[in-house]
Formats: sequence, C-alpha cells, structure tokens
Amino acid sequence: MKTQLSRRLFTMAALLVTAFTLRADPALLGNKGLAGQTLDADSTKAVLLGKKATLGSDRVIIVIIKASDAQEVFLQSHAGMTTDQFNTYWRRLYMTGGGSAPKNVDTEADAIKLVAETPGAVAVIDSAKSDGLAVLAAK
Repeated sequence: MKTQLSRRLFTMAALLVTAFTLRADPALLGNKGLAGQTLDADSTKAVLLGKKATLGSDRVIIVIIKASDAQEVFLQSHAGMTTDQFNTYWRRLYMTGGGSAPKNVDTEADAIKLVAETPGAVAVIDSAKSDGLAVLAAK
C-alpha cells in the first residue's frame, strides 16, 4: 500500500515538474529602450555571438544566468551551444579583444532587474516574465 502511494506521489510530482518545464517559453528579452526591434533567427544568432554589437543606437550587453533551463534551450536552438560552451566562446572572444564579456547573474530575477535597468541589455528569460521588457526574439 505504501509503495503504491509512493509511486503515485512520485508520478504526480514528475507530471507537475514536466508541466512547469513545458510551460516555459524562452525568449530573448531586452531593455524597454529596444522596444520595436524584432530579430529573425540570423540576427538573433549574430547578437548572441557578438557579430551584431548594436541594436538601434544601443550597444548590446548580454546578460547570462548561471543556471537556467530556458536559457539552455534557447542557446541550443539559436546558437547551437550549451551555456558552458557559450561562456567559453565569449571568454575566448573577450581575451582576444573581440568583444565585451557578457554580464553573469545568479538568477532569472537578477537578469530581469539588470536588463530593465541597463540600456541595450538583453537576456534569455521565460517570455511569461517579460513585463516591462521588450521581446526581441522568441523560441
């Protein structure tokens, strides 16, 4: 009896986690000053890889969250890299003088705050949390 109850609870917990994970819809969000900018797949990749350093009149500042499933999915599909590979790419680029290193933050909330306060800042965040930010590119 206890085994069945444990299995059911585990199954329910797994379904809830899956539901919340599937609900996350990652998007490249930017400071509200970037409103009106829309990026296609090539432009999104160019921004993420530092090949497009400005959006409108603002210099792009990339904000990276240390651990984010939404960011991982978005980087994989738009840049073909994991977050670790992306950070390594930028470390090399920075060390060779090819760009300014992304700003690293601990949480999605920190990323939202930094993007909201910094002109030209962009981050991959769950689009449901885009309040006050400009959606530049969606999944």
